[in-house]
Amino acid sequence: MLPREPVLIICYAFPPNYGIGGRRWAKFAKELARRGHPVHVIRRAFNNGNKSLWTEDGETQGIHHHPLPARTPSVFHRWPLTSVADKLLYRFWKGVMPWLVEGNWLDPAALWKQPLISKGSELIKAHNIRHVLVTGAPFSLLVHAMGLKDRHPEINLVGDLRDAWTWVPYYGQAMLSPRHMAQEKQQEAKVARTFDKLISPDARIVAHLQATHSMDAERLATIPHAVDMDDLGSLPAPVPNNGLFRMIYAGSFYGAEEADRYFDELLRTFEGIRKRTPEILAKCRLDFYFTGPGSATPMQKVAAQGFETIIKFHAPLSPMAIFQKIAQADLVINFVPTINKDFLGTKFNEIFQLRRPLLHIGEPGLVSRTIVEGKFGASIRLSELYTELPRIISGERKIELDPEADLREFQLGNLTDRLIHEVFV
Repeated sequence: MLPREPVLIICYAFPPNYGIGGRRWAKFAKELARRGHPVHVIRRAFNNGNKSLWTEDGETQGIHHHPLPARTPSVFHRWPLTSVADKLLYRFWKGVMPWLVEGNWLDPAALWKQPLISKGSELIKAHNIRHVLVTGAPFSLLVHAMGLKDRHPEINLVGDLRDAWTWVPYYGQAMLSPRHMAQEKQQEAKVARTFDKLISPDARIVAHLQATHSMDAERLATIPHAVDMDDLGSLPAPVPNNGLFRMIYAGSFYGAEEADRYFDELLRTFEGIRKRTPEILAKCRLDFYFTGPGSATPMQKVAAQGFETIIKFHAPLSPMAIFQKIAQADLVINFVPTINKDFLGTKFNEIFQLRRPLLHIGEPGLVSRTIVEGKFGASIRLSELYTELPRIISGERKIELDPEADLREFQLGNLTDRLIHEVFV
């Protein structure tokens, strides 16, 4: 990649749009812009709702925004549907969209093809752009972007799969007819043939693409999510806790059945502490900072069992603010669904950088091995929570940390170096 060479990033959820989907490329865009690369971003137009926690990153000087209006029916993104009008509207569009769209008609960018190709082609010509990065989900962005390759065969077209595509029942795939699912798989195969390079933060996705589509290894790369040291800021040393054991859970918590079991077991654990050792219960606190939906039911359960003074729920905070909270915690709790047991997400690398004890709750896998072998914390199964959490709170069980662990690999600067030398070539 040449010095100050421009880049085009196509990211539907790029900030200021709310949600985790824009974080990854807001960070890389920020670092590329800081290095002098003009970054042009095609994203969904902001709808004046909640702003992204990473809005400031997306406003870095040198990042140029080119928003496109959302074109899919807005009723698809309102859930649950409560009004009669919304339910009728949903039924109408559910019947119409499969006739308008090949593949996943629930994909939010399904109707973006012509606007995306038009705007992308305009930017490529106006700024002599050679590197075009498209990230999904929504995966239809990758399908549409092949039209840019048709018009501009000289570009280096890079696809980034933040999540698995056709081989998991997410993003509406479970609702597709066999015909539309077959079309979606054909589109994935065409993307694998057409793109110059496909990357992912998850090595399992890269392995699947290579095995399923017989892709050459040099056209694939695993580029993890980056830890932005700016977010960590100048963190204070932990202050004396005056006998209070402070626990924190920060991140997503979705209402899937497995997550519900986790929270029910957590409440059963606290109920056991209240019965057996109430003096410990009075000296601990658990704060939840959710970054997405899913807090309503847990809040109701906490209130029903009378734990409101022990377990508290808070609105999302900016990354820098939440890291300040984590830096003061005695224990960072993290539940990992079984499907993610081998995916080491950004939040783990961020917590590692903060050097605070981490308690992983979930099935054995890459996540648990990394935590235990790296001496970043402890890992327990959900069935062990009832016995082990009280031992940790009381101090009977100590969690070993390695304060000298080398954590530079996942820092934003180093991963941007990899992006430049391995992907934008």
